[in-house]
Amino acid sequence: MPAKMQIIRHKKLYLPAFSIIAVVLLLILLVAVLTYRTLDHQRKTALTFLHSQGVTLLHALEAGALTGMLMPMWNEDSVETLIHEIGMNKNIAYIYIYDQSGIVIHASGILEEETRSVWRPEIKTDQQVVARLRTLENGSQVYELAKRFSPELLVPSEKSDHMMYSGSVRQFSDHHAGNTVVMGMSMEEVESAHRSDVEHAIIMAVTLLVLGSGALFFTFVIQNYYLVDKALKQSRDYLQQVIASMANGMISIDNHGRVTSFNEMALDLLGLKETEAKNIELESIIDFQSSGINKTLTEGSTFVEKEIVYNRGDDKVPLALSVSPILQEKSRSAGAVIIMRDLTEIKRLQEKVRRSERLAAIGELAAGVAHEVRNPLSSIRGFAQFLGHVLEDKPEDREYAEIMVKEVDRINNVVTNLLSFARPIKPEPTPTNIPKLITHTVRLVEEDARLRNVTIRVSASDGLEKINVDGNQITQVMLNLILNALQAVDSGGNIAVGASAIGPSILRLSVEDDGPGISPGNAEKIFDPFYTTREKGTGLGLAIVHMIVENHGGEINLLSPVPEKNKGSRITIDLPISADHSTSQRGPQTLIPSQSGEMSREQG
Repeated sequence: MPAKMQIIRHKKLYLPAFSIIAVVLLLILLVAVLTYRTLDHQRKTALTFLHSQGVTLLHALEAGALTGMLMPMWNEDSVETLIHEIGMNKNIAYIYIYDQSGIVIHASGILEEETRSVWRPEIKTDQQVVARLRTLENGSQVYELAKRFSPELLVPSEKSDHMMYSGSVRQFSDHHAGNTVVMGMSMEEVESAHRSDVEHAIIMAVTLLVLGSGALFFTFVIQNYYLVDKALKQSRDYLQQVIASMANGMISIDNHGRVTSFNEMALDLLGLKETEAKNIELESIIDFQSSGINKTLTEGSTFVEKEIVYNRGDDKVPLALSVSPILQEKSRSAGAVIIMRDLTEIKRLQEKVRRSERLAAIGELAAGVAHEVRNPLSSIRGFAQFLGHVLEDKPEDREYAEIMVKEVDRINNVVTNLLSFARPIKPEPTPTNIPKLITHTVRLVEEDARLRNVTIRVSASDGLEKINVDGNQITQVMLNLILNALQAVDSGGNIAVGASAIGPSILRLSVEDDGPGISPGNAEKIFDPFYTTREKGTGLGLAIVHMIVENHGGEINLLSPVPEKNKGSRITIDLPISADHSTSQRGPQTLIPSQSGEMSREQG
């Protein structure tokens, strides 16, 4: 996968986590802003309440002073007492009155010892109230309010009952003219409520942060689980692909011998269907005792390449088993893994090597015998011919001489075949017209076929006009195969000779007869030298055919009986050809010998 695609893929995987982080941060910011605005609003509301309360108390102070001035015994001490009484309110930190020069004339609370006011705000009217926040030396805050101390009093008329007090009242009013009263409202309750609100906001923020962190952690856990699960799935799929792609069969079983997993190659080797293989008892088709699987399950031992013969239907398949235990904790066996390898091809190659070694030894022996026999045969044949001339006037004796010449010729033919087998001629491939080669070969035996009342049919695909093979040797191969087929069929029998291309690189030649076929025991020996079932056969024809095919790099195979007919024999030869030769799409031609021995042509 390209690096860019991997980066995009990883970004998509972490997108939910990034989204949750963004949402959590946005919620925290939103809560922070709302909390700040709420706290600020609550503080302003508290200050407004304090301001209103302070203004009320200031007015109450003035009202008390006004009421006191109407009393007979009212004096400056009464004002001091009034201030002290009001200053006893728990919400009032201090209260004092200072004159126009800033000298404190009356005070109560924590500023009782102060002699001069440190705060002298500019107040324009009697009703104006000025406020500020003040931080004391001990760190606490108070809400200060300042107002002119001006008790409103209308001096009574001359007819009033209180005329006697008008002078003293006026005197008191004039004495306090221009004075200012300052009241410090305690912020303890406000600060306590503010701290509670801040603590509540902090708890909410921490709760939100914890919830967000939990959600984020949960998201990462889910994300990691997803990634681990995906990696596990990819590993499992890859492992399944590897197992399915193995050239050998693989089966795993539990400690009871039940099949738990397998690949297609194992099913093919055992001849089972997938539905049959699931949970099958493997011991029902493979002997655990003789194969050693039972020892692996019980003792946990491992063995490699143990050969067994498996009965797959009517076929006996040689298999090599490698078995290893599946170990759990404390080295306990949980089953076994069985690797199966088909030894059919190896056995075939081994047999081919043994046959080649055997033929090489026979060839050396045959070459020596042929050399030693051929020279005496020439002398015997010469003397037999001489006797034939000498005994011209004795026909009966002359016939014996002629028989001797024929038998010597037959022996010489055998010797020639022995030399051909012992010292094979290297093929010399040339562009060869295969259909013409087969037609020519059939014409060589057409008279014999007519006498035996045997029909030979030839089918040759087009496109085989320039195949690089040794024409003479392939003619010898086809002639020997057709002659063998003629010997195998009865009167009225049929022989089919074919030539076609299998793909772009294989030429297939075949000879099929509808005779009785070859028994399995004889089928394994027919290509061995000197093996024959005919009374006058030498047993070298098919051996020479086999040798020529091998020298061309081809393969020869025998099917008997023919699968579609359940009788007869079919010999096929596959020869390698160059890739530029291929068959056309036209149908094959069939050559049928007529009763006169001539070949007629049919399209089939």
